[in-house]
Amino acid sequence: MITTVLRSVQQTQVQLVRQQLVRTALLSLSAVLMCALVLLVAGAPKGWTVSTVLVAPLAWVVLARRTAWPSVQQAALWVEERAISDARARASGVSSDFALVTCVELLADGREVTPALLTAAEQVLARSPVPAALSARRRRRWGGPLLFVTLAGVLLAVVVRRSEAPVLRAVGGNAAGAGSTSADAAVAPLGAWAVRVIPPAYTAQAPRSFGDATSVVALTGSRVDVRGDGAAPSVQEQRVGDRTSTMRDVEERHGAWRTHAVADSRPTSMTIARGGRSRLLVIEGHPDSIPTVMLQLPARDSVFREATGRLPMLAVLRDDIGLAQAQFELIVTSGEGERFTVRTVTAGAAVWPRGAVRAARITGTLDLAALKLQPGDVVHLRAVARDAHPGPARALGSSETRAFRIARPSEMDSVAVEPAPPPEVDTSLLSQRMLLMLTEKLDKAQRRMARPEVVRESLRIARDQARLRLAVGDVVFQRLSGESSAEHAHYAGDGHEHGVDQQGGKLSMSTSATTGMLEEGNDSPVVAINQPLLEAYNAMWDAGRALEQGEPHAAIPPMKRALEAIERSRAASRLYLRGRPPQVIVDINKVRLAGKDTGQQTTRSSREMLPARAAARDSRLLTVAPLLQREDQRSAARDSLVLLRAEALGDAPAFAAAIARVLRVVEQGGDATASLVDARRALGTVVRTTVVPWSRGVPP
Repeated sequence: MITTVLRSVQQTQVQLVRQQLVRTALLSLSAVLMCALVLLVAGAPKGWTVSTVLVAPLAWVVLARRTAWPSVQQAALWVEERAISDARARASGVSSDFALVTCVELLADGREVTPALLTAAEQVLARSPVPAALSARRRRRWGGPLLFVTLAGVLLAVVVRRSEAPVLRAVGGNAAGAGSTSADAAVAPLGAWAVRVIPPAYTAQAPRSFGDATSVVALTGSRVDVRGDGAAPSVQEQRVGDRTSTMRDVEERHGAWRTHAVADSRPTSMTIARGGRSRLLVIEGHPDSIPTVMLQLPARDSVFREATGRLPMLAVLRDDIGLAQAQFELIVTSGEGERFTVRTVTAGAAVWPRGAVRAARITGTLDLAALKLQPGDVVHLRAVARDAHPGPARALGSSETRAFRIARPSEMDSVAVEPAPPPEVDTSLLSQRMLLMLTEKLDKAQRRMARPEVVRESLRIARDQARLRLAVGDVVFQRLSGESSAEHAHYAGDGHEHGVDQQGGKLSMSTSATTGMLEEGNDSPVVAINQPLLEAYNAMWDAGRALEQGEPHAAIPPMKRALEAIERSRAASRLYLRGRPPQVIVDINKVRLAGKDTGQQTTRSSREMLPARAAARDSRLLTVAPLLQREDQRSAARDSLVLLRAEALGDAPAFAAAIARVLRVVEQGGDATASLVDARRALGTVVRTTVVPWSRGVPP
């Protein structure tokens, strides 16, 4: 609830800042258009007119410094003013008590908020017409500058067209008689081009135009067309990782040229050269992912005494491009020993037009009687989906499998139940320590391993961590409520008390379980013993999420917390909580200054050297950095950075992302020093943490 109030006000603040940024940009653009228009009307040289582009950042800097950007408290005050100014609020006589502003200030400072104040803040948010007020403010603040920019742009286009009309007519009249014009065009340096991406036909997506781009991201199999003016250049294509390159055919027609390439799963670089100058175009292809399927109903496996009844089936499907068809698949296995038969039944089939639906739901009913099941038969149920990809070896998207078994009569003969031994936490402790050692070993070795291999080993450890987490969860629930599963939903008011609630995959102590935890005659000390196990369960959840994402370094801290929590649980299970423990008296005089100086100094351990590939990339980055300061080498340095990023996409995604930030700074014309330093840190896996201030707000 607290997070909802603060998030709502922060979203309103983002909208207010965004409106202010757009208004500042429009005013800056207005200044540029006005300067260019004045220079053109005054007959100034063309170079002066082009130099007016420098007015835009100058005007933006001036306006940005004079602009007061709204804070979170100001956004909350703005929302509260809208709530008071609403017609219904005025009619009912509602007045401002600054509840929302006070609540946001307390939340921003990290202090506690009373339930009454939080309720009042929620009432203000519910009463305030924020979307309508933001829309009205947007029209009011953008309307005038946008109208001025439109009129100035139209007027500037008219003036430019009139000033260039005589020149165009003169060039057109002398084109036939000047023999040197075509020769100059043949050797003219390569100028701007236009890039157009045509997705595969099965996606049913419209082509996209990127203009004069240096890198494009396209679906694997897309056709990338590059067009330009003048004579045909030479085009050389090379895929990242290949040492050889191929020459592409270039089509020349009516004073323009055209070439194309096909996006592959690996990044492709195209070097286009003419007139002694060359440019680089990088094509990043990403594959079409298979559909994701989640089976929601039935929710769990079951055993039936008789083959009767109807079970509802529900599956949720998603795809990045579009679903083609989906259905429920039932595999019925019968018999035992050498007589074993298998049959497949489908149900709930659905078909969609190509590229029309990206998310859908399919439903059906599993009729056990219609399947004519016998005792001992097992029905395996899953949902499968297919997209429109035409590949013959295209994999299906499938959900987890549910199993339903028909019990044999012999299983009901005896009612004797053998008591299960108490769960052993020592086994969990040993397994968690082994998983921690494996993760630390993988973290040290990932620099020498390829990225797919690191992800594969990380997923293997994640599966073992998930099995151990389920075992710890079973220990908790067996002690609290006698249940043996921690994976079904637990929530307040579900009709039975567990002592533990499940929220977002993690477990937390419920209010009823923590009340009177240490009172005499209460069974709640069992809950106190399981408190470390709950912490271990949640830490294992965090570690599993990091391992599933292929980040073993991020999984080590939660795994250590889980190991420490299990050790505390072992110690807690030996405490006798009925009586008061004896008071431990420490002899200060005996303990103080009891240590001995060994006379040895700890030496700093030397850092490991970068791998050969990372060292080569670092050398290339150091070579490119000085070239960014020179105007004549800036374009070549940018192409080198683009090529370096394309090579790092496969095995070093963090370094590729850092290079992308450097390219954005270079394209904006800013200082790339800080971005280059971050890129070198990402290459060397160096992470700088921010300084944590003290409680008084002063850094140490």
